[in-house]
Amino acid sequence: MSLGPPSLKVVLNLIAGRVLPALCCALLIGYPLSHTNAADYVHDIEELNEISPRPGLIINDTNLHKYQHLLDPDFKKFIKSKFLTLTVGEPIAFNPHEAFLSSIHQQGVEPYLPEKTGTIADFQQGLPFGGELKTNDPDAGLKLAWNMRYAYQGDNGNIPEMHWTLRDWRSEKVEFKMTFKAKLMRFMYRHVVQPTPSIMNNAQDAYGAFRLEAIDAGSYDGTQALVFVNRDESKPLNGWVYIPQLGRTQTLASFSREESMFGSDILPSDFMGYTASLTAMNWKFKGSTFALLPMYQHDRATTSDLKARKVDYWHTDFHGRAGCFPKVSWQLRETYILEGTTVANSESVSKRVLYIDTQTHLPILWKMYDSNNSLWKFAINAYAHPTSHVTHNNNTGAPILTAFSTIDIQTNRCTTIQALTLINVDDISVKDFDAGDMQSATGRDYKRRGR
Repeated sequence: MSLGPPSLKVVLNLIAGRVLPALCCALLIGYPLSHTNAADYVHDIEELNEISPRPGLIINDTNLHKYQHLLDPDFKKFIKSKFLTLTVGEPIAFNPHEAFLSSIHQQGVEPYLPEKTGTIADFQQGLPFGGELKTNDPDAGLKLAWNMRYAYQGDNGNIPEMHWTLRDWRSEKVEFKMTFKAKLMRFMYRHVVQPTPSIMNNAQDAYGAFRLEAIDAGSYDGTQALVFVNRDESKPLNGWVYIPQLGRTQTLASFSREESMFGSDILPSDFMGYTASLTAMNWKFKGSTFALLPMYQHDRATTSDLKARKVDYWHTDFHGRAGCFPKVSWQLRETYILEGTTVANSESVSKRVLYIDTQTHLPILWKMYDSNNSLWKFAINAYAHPTSHVTHNNNTGAPILTAFSTIDIQTNRCTTIQALTLINVDDISVKDFDAGDMQSATGRDYKRRGR
């Protein structure tokens, strides 16, 4: 597959969907906020074990009818059509970091939704909105969306390698491979890494920042994107893109958010989570259920033959049709269903349906519908338990995003991502998110230093 020089439009698609919240949401765990006992935030594993299918069970087209109530009605068609089998995992609790639990009791006042959209009033730490969500509460959907946005997975994250694979569903052939690296950092609502709860040097008034660099990506080599995620989501996107072919840095303001990233099947607004502004959609809480979701123990998984460069870690594998599905076990989880419908008719996605894990508040599986309201894409996040991942992550209290997949059922393509994610590292600071050094820290320089 040949990739020509990136247009400004395409390069910005890489980021214009607010990638940081994606990674911030894709890199951090969340728990309901209220002034109650910390035990309320521990998953009821005993109940889940009682109703879960037997761990080790393989769900396929012959026994699907027994377990279809635990799967999205559209997603289960992959199994029915023999494109996928699922292995059931043992339910495990993704309990939060102790510092997060402490923050629950330090919150002096209850956050609330002000009349002006785009912000939360009186929010300092933890998750904004606790208590039981009710379908008859007109604000329940927006509250859940905010909890998803600020779901906690650490105060910073380093992704030294992120491997993208573009795949053809019909031929089951790999079309192209790319490698990136990324860093992210919360400036506000911090819990573990000092200073907490906020960084003082925050001239952008940003929730956090995200930086992505193309390391080995064909004609995209050296492209960098820096995004500041606004605390006030009603404000325009703030960030820059460095394009080495042009030798200059451009602001994000003039770029489209509607095209896919780097010729892949990933929309910027759905890069490892919902990443566009929360004000771009009307949110509705559709209720809760029990569902099988790809949350697993990495040290028990059958991994790929791709080893990390500098860490004793083997990346998550993919399987099923064209290798489009993370090869991990799926465990029974209590799950919220959140529906978002677009505010602007000009958007390429008219609706999203997200399955959100109730303990972590992370989006695990979601569907996108096109402007004609036809089912368009599936997105899948696979999260490993921190104690089953690399040693550095064991005590972080953060689910670790190891694999991501977007499946386009209209074009019969998919894109998969394998990521090594390190949470709460010591060598990330505000200086890493300075637009002034973007040209000097290109992917080619990174290659010369050795990977």
